[in-house]
Amino acid sequence: MTVLFALAILSILIGLGYYVYLLVTPKKNTIKKETQCEEDPSIAILIPARNESLVIEGLLNSIEKQTIDIPSSHVYVIVESLDDPTVEIVKKHHMQYFVRKKLHLKTKGYALAELIEELENQKKYYDAYFIFDADNVLDKDFIKYMLEDYQDGYAVSTGYRTFKNTNHYFPISAGLTFFMINEIRNRSALKKQGNLILSGTGYYIHGKYIKEWKTFPFHSLTEDYESSLYYALHGISTHYQDKAIFYDEQPDNYRKSITQRSRWIKGYLQNWLAYRPMIKQKRKENPINPRSLLEMQIGITPALYIVFGLLLLIVLVLLSTGITSSLQLAIYLLFFFGIIYLSLVLLTAILLWMVAKQIKISPRVYFATLLYHPIFLISYLHAFVIAIAKKDLGWDAITHTEKKISE
Repeated sequence: MTVLFALAILSILIGLGYYVYLLVTPKKNTIKKETQCEEDPSIAILIPARNESLVIEGLLNSIEKQTIDIPSSHVYVIVESLDDPTVEIVKKHHMQYFVRKKLHLKTKGYALAELIEELENQKKYYDAYFIFDADNVLDKDFIKYMLEDYQDGYAVSTGYRTFKNTNHYFPISAGLTFFMINEIRNRSALKKQGNLILSGTGYYIHGKYIKEWKTFPFHSLTEDYESSLYYALHGISTHYQDKAIFYDEQPDNYRKSITQRSRWIKGYLQNWLAYRPMIKQKRKENPINPRSLLEMQIGITPALYIVFGLLLLIVLVLLSTGITSSLQLAIYLLFFFGIIYLSLVLLTAILLWMVAKQIKISPRVYFATLLYHPIFLISYLHAFVIAIAKKDLGWDAITHTEKKISE
């Protein structure tokens, strides 16, 4: 028992030690910016849209309202069938639609690859390629601010992802995940000139790389994270443009959310394990971005150590207390998980305070989110178990519904 207690404490200390090391390490990155950046760049907008007729018009309207003029012929919507009602909506806006042929290749990355390969065959090239999900809606100055990053020489940049619907606690709870990635993780990385972690949508790629690849080479369940690892591995500059705001729809129920998050976790683990040896080797070659590579190599290791240590510690404390009844067990469990829950309530309050600078949330929804978001975070353990246990987590469609942006 003593050995197991020591193991639990050691596991927690190792996890915390990783974070302390990242905090105090002086290593800083050097950004290698792009030198070929056009003053008036040509823009392509790529939108994978599998059965998204309920939501895509909001995105197309917001593209047409941009303060930077974007020719409708430069907007490409990817569908899987001419019978998809999305096609008629795209036609109405005089934009381009592309019907996939390789439907057996089922990820968003393959959909993008198929379109880019067709553009390559047609010898159509652009200076910057923007990628959006069909349920996104762009602020009128989104492209304007993103092109500032392009002119500054950043090869990849992502915008500020915010909530499409602020009238219910569940989508806000789901959206806070992306808020933490951008406003905490990515903003912190910028201070060290570090590489970002992209989160799905609302970003551009410099045309130089699309022309080199002649395709979109990231085909995993989480092509965004896979590409983030690739950019760090190759020292490609990334940036976070918080003035470029776009709105994104989040799942509105637990089942959709667990399906989505299980896929993310599985894709994350697959890519992290695949890239980790390459990143470890790259760190030995005096790279320009040593800190970014260190962060990418460590990944979620600290969190795994801490969670394992805490769970083991709780089990050991329960076993050592000489519990004699189910009531006593229940009381102890409520005590431990009550502490965890209240700690996450405090974290949620901090996040909602930060979010309040950008969006308005009613008091009713605020308190509902404050109470539910900790449960949402704990449910990542459920998603983790599914991701580990289930071998086949395909690119299943997440049904979207027509939602207007909350005032």
